[in-house]
Amino acid sequence: MGQPIKQRLRVHQDWSGDIPLKNLWGVQFQSRTGPSMTEVGNRIRKVLEEYQPRAYQVVPDLIDKFSEDREGYLLAQTIAMPTENVSINTTGVGSGTGGLIDGYYADNRGTYGSGNQISISFLETNIDVVDYFIKPWIVATAYKGLIEDGDADTDIKCNIVVTQYTRADNHYEDKLGSSQNAAIRNETNVIDYKLRKATTFYNCAPYNTQGGDQMSYNAISLSDITKTVGWIFSDYKLSTPGLYT
Repeated sequence: MGQPIKQRLRVHQDWSGDIPLKNLWGVQFQSRTGPSMTEVGNRIRKVLEEYQPRAYQVVPDLIDKFSEDREGYLLAQTIAMPTENVSINTTGVGSGTGGLIDGYYADNRGTYGSGNQISISFLETNIDVVDYFIKPWIVATAYKGLIEDGDADTDIKCNIVVTQYTRADNHYEDKLGSSQNAAIRNETNVIDYKLRKATTFYNCAPYNTQGGDQMSYNAISLSDITKTVGWIFSDYKLSTPGLYT
């Protein structure tokens, strides 16, 4: 086997260089004053009762009902994370300067919002979180706006935590020995998992549902029972527990 191939294999045999399991993740919705989203649901209902009474039904505990501390909201199906970008511009030094090339500079960093958002798809259920929580939330956000006014009784923003898991690094130092020991103990299917990284998005609110609901008499596909929601946020933080330990 060629030396470059051996070097590449050694990279992937180290935990930090191994390929992650991208399908092990969870998303948690948290009130800005605590982990429960029920209080946010109550505030959404309060805002709508003031501006548009009896127009929307809100089930305040619907997100908490289908959430677990470790796995997060269990009906989330896919998530698209935001990107980072900065626009680049150039400026000259005036006319008549010969063959000098214009200098370049960083103009504007990409803003978080409609052009750079979090997109989360939810599995539709009989009591649908989009219809009975998120759509009323979008309307309440439109009435209340996103300006911080210090009114905790109508604070309808939240924090969103996206956690990603992968194989634990317990046995990476002795893969062959750990595999043989597991085989002796008949534990070949036992795999430990650990938190790979967590991204916390602050001061979030939903602002659109991407595509209207569709119904037909044809066979049901996954696209028929998932709904995608766009979320704005002010800033985010990446946590990588144990990365350098």
